[in-house]
Amino acid sequence: MEYLKISKENLEEYFNVSNIKDKEFKVRIPYGVNSIKINIPFTLNEDIATLAGLMPDGSLIKDLRRIYFTQKKDVSKIYLFRDLLCTIFSPSNKIFIKEGGAETYTNSKTLANFFYHILDLRKSDEETRIPSWIFNSPVSVKYAYLRAAYDMEAYMSKRLYEIRFITVDKNYAYDLKKLLESVNITSIVKTRIGGTHKTTQYRISIYGKENIKEFGKIGFSIRMHKERLERALAKYS
Repeated sequence: MEYLKISKENLEEYFNVSNIKDKEFKVRIPYGVNSIKINIPFTLNEDIATLAGLMPDGSLIKDLRRIYFTQKKDVSKIYLFRDLLCTIFSPSNKIFIKEGGAETYTNSKTLANFFYHILDLRKSDEETRIPSWIFNSPVSVKYAYLRAAYDMEAYMSKRLYEIRFITVDKNYAYDLKKLLESVNITSIVKTRIGGTHKTTQYRISIYGKENIKEFGKIGFSIRMHKERLERALAKYS
């Protein structure tokens, strides 16, 4: 399966697009000041999938004027998010990291509109979903999305028998189940009451030797979860 690509014609439905040199183009919303620079055709690759996988811990403000990303558990993800924005989009707007390093944001209407209209990422007042293009991408792109998402919201149980992912969005839970199935991992979605305000949550659980071995191809980067997964894989090898 090949990478999906976004053409100039697709972009011109929402943006003004002008050539800089070769395949490099400047993109901005009509009547906008800020811009981004991308290669066209724009390839939906592993870096884009990683960015999308991080976004459930981010916020695309509903008026499409700002993008936030917050992460206290693993502050390195703040810098990963910023670096991906810089590398992929070269935005003319400054990307801020708040003191303490737990939040980054940029006030780019062009980038926010690109996230929404092109990358199929939901606004803050909409339910979280996996972007539709992820399902039609190569396995390596699916792995990249799952790796980023699972680093944010999942963990390996202390007894090494279950990988758990918790979300408050029912459809996102079933999106994850579907995406996992597409890479040969069977999961179970369970409803629970939890959190500070005792709300309905959905737990996506991965059990069993073969499923955990398959998840090893995705992996964790957070140290504690990574070490637990490695112990589980060693037990099943």
